[in-house]
Amino acid sequence: MKYLFSFLLLVSLVHLGYSQEDQIITTEGDTLMCEITRITDEFIHFSVFDSKTGIILMRSRLPLSGVHSYTQSKVTPSGEGQESKQPTSSETDNLPVEPDFSDDLSPPNYRLSFNGGYTFQWGGYEGLPDSYRRQVQSLWHVGGELHYFTSENFGLGFKYNRIATQANEDFSPQLGRLFGFNALRDEKIRFNYIGLSFMGRQFLYDNEIVYYFLSLGMIEYRTDLLGDGVPYFQQGETFGVNLGFKYDFLFNKSIGVGIGIEINLSSLSQINDNGTVRPADFNISRVDLTAGIRIFN
Repeated sequence: MKYLFSFLLLVSLVHLGYSQEDQIITTEGDTLMCEITRITDEFIHFSVFDSKTGIILMRSRLPLSGVHSYTQSKVTPSGEGQESKQPTSSETDNLPVEPDFSDDLSPPNYRLSFNGGYTFQWGGYEGLPDSYRRQVQSLWHVGGELHYFTSENFGLGFKYNRIATQANEDFSPQLGRLFGFNALRDEKIRFNYIGLSFMGRQFLYDNEIVYYFLSLGMIEYRTDLLGDGVPYFQQGETFGVNLGFKYDFLFNKSIGVGIGIEINLSSLSQINDNGTVRPADFNISRVDLTAGIRIFN
């Protein structure tokens, strides 16, 4: 919150030319020129504008516990300013309220997310034909997350992802001797990830939230195929680290949509190769581009 406020303070000082006639003074003595849009029992909400275009640069809020005083220039119909640390009923009655958000809005405690999207696996298939690599390194994923926020900015939960793709390829005689077959058909590659997730969040505004997270868990890998018509499989499991950023837009207090980018770091040190366990150095790290539905409570 401190870094966000420092950024907003800098932006407001640079763009004082626009009609940002409201003022917030924090308990630390900092002054923010802005437009106060709403006051609740816990927060004071405001916007910072571009001085030339009038475009909103940032919407945010500050806890009233960190506000020493504020001045509003357009609280009453007559336009007379008022200054107060705590909101009064006359102030909140004259402030605009966004649809589907009431003045007693509090941050949701639970976040349930259903995700899907594109996955790129950047390692593990060095030296193989480009046509094959394009098939096995481009995957699709579906999954879900459930987090409980113990405070406004920190949550703990679980995360699950299933990643899959399929491929067909005809190898050269040289590669065929290496693999033991020349024609690969109906290869189905699957990853399952489940882990504990630590998530932080920052409110850009009531209905816009940015998340950053770290997840630690287990990854299960399996591939099944027909090599020259003969069934063949590989499988293994390992520890994985998952981290990234997400952005949610809330339609109301209960539902929204979101996007995100995730990096997954993991490598298989041994693998079950068609029934024979052997050492391996198989990099299964990947990048996920995700989108989905969010449910809040």
